[in-house]
Amino acid sequence: MSCELDKDKTVNNSENEENLKLKWTQEQNIIKSKIVLSDTRDWSSLDDILVGGLDISFIVGDDVNACACYVVMDQHFNTCYQKVRMVKMDSPYIPGFLAFREFGFLAQLVEEQKKTEPNLTPTILMIDGNGILHPNRAGIASHIGVELEIPTIGVAKNLHMLPELGDVDKKKLTENLPEKGSVFNLTTVTDGTILGCALRTSESGVNPVFVSIGTGISLETAVKIVLAFSQYRIPEPTRQADIISREYLRVHHPTQRQIQPVKKVKLKTKTKNSNETSVDIQQ
Repeated sequence: MSCELDKDKTVNNSENEENLKLKWTQEQNIIKSKIVLSDTRDWSSLDDILVGGLDISFIVGDDVNACACYVVMDQHFNTCYQKVRMVKMDSPYIPGFLAFREFGFLAQLVEEQKKTEPNLTPTILMIDGNGILHPNRAGIASHIGVELEIPTIGVAKNLHMLPELGDVDKKKLTENLPEKGSVFNLTTVTDGTILGCALRTSESGVNPVFVSIGTGISLETAVKIVLAFSQYRIPEPTRQADIISREYLRVHHPTQRQIQPVKKVKLKTKTKNSNETSVDIQQ
């Protein structure tokens, strides 16, 4: 009997997931129809721009409870605004639909900043994820940009291996990126559409980041801004959002390895009769 119930539960879960995919795909199509693939302002000068960075870090071993972080930086890498918040995922993770799991929490942080400190609203947002470099050409960076009406760039640490990109050899990829600023376009083999690029952002590190349009910006300008805001491999806005969220979790939700064990140290003391005694103290 229990085996039959488990089987029914598995079938129901599969049906629910398929229904979610259909619903979310329809919503992605609406987002996709609103994406702007060109510059919506003059980016010839990056002086006085503010760049926002968004990221979410999960408690180790927990795929539900996480820390969402939002930072805003100026062109000198000064942090003008930052906010962290513990969040609880209320949607399942389904590949290709990350936005429907994380978008609401990240968007809320930006909306709150726009209300409380509108003068710090970023000129552009960077998201640890993809824009149009996505199976349905509408990743989380596009979703956030369209809904918030702010230009966005997707900056991913790992390449979303789409079949239409063909066989992307990672070793060959790094060989085509000899120095900081080198770009390797990620083009579909079917119709030659450029979905994004691999960009080397560091002189010392050879591993690239994967840049794609979210909305409201061209790929060329996106590369320009990512490079301008990179000191290391990951551009500073998303790098700082990642560091801050991880540090928050380390302090408030440490793993067993991060919790320092209480050490006992024995101190030897002498009494008036010169007899040694041991006293335990905790460090």
